[in-house]
This record gives sequence, C-alpha cells and structure tokens, in this order.
Amino acid sequence: MKLRLFDRIVRYSLAPLILSASVAFAQNYAVIDIGALPGGTSIPTKINLNGQSVGHSGKMYGVQTHAFSFANGKLTDLGTLSGGDFSAAFDVNSRGAVVGDSNTSTNVRAFLWDASGGMRDLGALPGDTGSRAYGINDSDLVVGYSSGPHGVTAFSWKSGSGMTSLGTLAGGDMSQAYDINNSGVIVGVASTSTGERHAVQWSSAGSIRDLGTLSGYVTSEARRINIAGDVIGSAGGPGGTRAVFWPSSGGMQNLGTLGGDFSAALDLNNHGELVGSSTGPLGARAFYWTSSAGMLDLNSLIPSNSEILLTTAIGINNIGMILAVGALTPDKNSPFEMDDTHNHAGPTHAFILIPTKK
Repeated sequence: MKLRLFDRIVRYSLAPLILSASVAFAQNYAVIDIGALPGGTSIPTKINLNGQSVGHSGKMYGVQTHAFSFANGKLTDLGTLSGGDFSAAFDVNSRGAVVGDSNTSTNVRAFLWDASGGMRDLGALPGDTGSRAYGINDSDLVVGYSSGPHGVTAFSWKSGSGMTSLGTLAGGDMSQAYDINNSGVIVGVASTSTGERHAVQWSSAGSIRDLGTLSGYVTSEARRINIAGDVIGSAGGPGGTRAVFWPSSGGMQNLGTLGGDFSAALDLNNHGELVGSSTGPLGARAFYWTSSAGMLDLNSLIPSNSEILLTTAIGINNIGMILAVGALTPDKNSPFEMDDTHNHAGPTHAFILIPTKK
C-alpha cells in the first residue's frame, strides 16, 4: 500500500454546524463534508470539544495549500506567515487557538494563530533556523520541534518566556514533541543511544522517559495523550506497523489491524475511545477502538448509501465527534488508494462524524 498521503496527514457549537451542512443519518454517525479551499483537497488534523476542526487545504501535493479552521459551518483560510505561500495547522485548543507551521521567504516556522491576533511566528531554538508546532493545551502551552545545523530537538513554548528545549534521551541526538495535555505532560518521539526512534514522555517538570516498544518490534512513537495520561501511537518492526495504546495504569497494548499489516492510532479522548487508520484486504480504512468493542471499521458505522469511503480517522473529541479523511466513491467494496491519481481517486475530503442514537 502507498502511504505517502497517510504520512502527510499524520505530519502535518454543534447546532449551527448541523443547520449549515448536509447531514445523512446512520445507525451510529451522521456525516458532514466540511468542504475545501480552492484546489479541492482537505486534510484535517484535529477537532476540539466545540467541533472546531483544523488542517490544511488546497491542491493535493501542497501547491497553494493553506491552514484552515472549520467552525459553525464556515471554512476559514488562516493564511501564512509573511513571505510564505504554504501553511498547515496541526492542533486547536478549547478557545480556538491554532498551532502549525508555515514557510516564510527563508524557512519553515512554527506558528500560533487566534482570531484576535492572527498568525504569530514562534521562532526557533538558539542557533536553529526552522520549527514546527504540533500540539497546544488549554493554557496555550505549545510543543513541537526546532531544527537547524545541529539537528532536530523538541521544544515547549510559553507566552512571555518563549521557546525552551526539551532535550533528548541519554545518548540520543533527536527528539520531536507531538502533544501536550492540560496537566503539562508531553509526548513524542526521540532517538535512543543505539539510533532507534522510541516513543517518549516528558513530565510536567521536564524529565524524559522512554516508553519502549512492543516485544519483537524496533521503533515506536507517541502521538497523543489525554488528561488521564493515557497515550496512543504506533510501533514498527519486521512484521509491519501496529497501533499501540499505553494506558496510564501501565503496560502496552497492541491494538492489531483490520486484517492487513499496518495500523496506527492517531487520537484518543478522555473516555478511552481511540481512532486511527489500518490496512485490510481492500486497503486503508479508518478505525474506531474501545477496550470493549475492539477495532471497528468506521465505514460500517456510517450510512451504507453514503458513497463515502473513510481511510483515516484523525481526531476524536470528548463528545465522540470524529474527524476523518476519505473520498467520494460509489464503490466502497473495491481496493482504493487515495494517491492513485491515474485511476482518478479524486480530491481528498475531510469529514466530521457526529454520533447518533443506534
């Protein structure tokens, strides 16, 4: 399976929402296509408790692509930093502050955007030239990584004090921070002394801990953390890549797949609901997971006549709204690759799934 589009997706009030969009009801979810900026393709990355969603939109391969925010039925272009022509948003907190990255005339820099101040360049660590911001909590603490001649290092950023290095594992030379919860605990990935990439967690006091990987696997990364300290991500090895859950109570769980050799968990909420993407016999499919239900194909939980194929579930909030990536197709029972433009895969769409009564 081609994972180029998946790699780009990963790295990079409800009442008025429903009234302003076309909703089709299923036994489990109503589905809203949030639309796109000029170019037709939308790749979402995060949804907050209010249903505000962010990501980037434009042409499929990054040309004329800008960060967006979708709220109250409206898609807003967040623009770029001065001198830039590309931006992408990766997280949004409860007040609607958005973080991501944008190019400038000389490099790529992390940004913080809000409705009152617009887009702000967060700078880089001393001696570095570039940066990217991946996570923000409700105290406006931002995390990501800074890069330059000396490599890549995770950072935290706070208004008034600026950017601080989070350091690396002992003997390692790389770290990236992907998420921060409201207690100030941060997760991401860092290299070990032997060069492997491992999931890591930084305490609110700043100490770093290697979360390890699955038995028989070599690498891992931590993508999101909830308020309880539960962490999700993935582990890689000779047998492929598997979605992983690190509950705060301890241990590590392999979440399996939908029948293929790949899965990755991409978000979780405070109620133990997880979402992500997995391969199966027909290619990539979005999944929903709980400890009681296991891994379910989200396509089985939306209207059978929707002509929507969901390939990746990107985010889930505390009221169960899911942010997903997919395409419009009348044939959901045939192999489908989002990158297969020769077979007219069409533009990538961003969807919000709203839970309904069974």
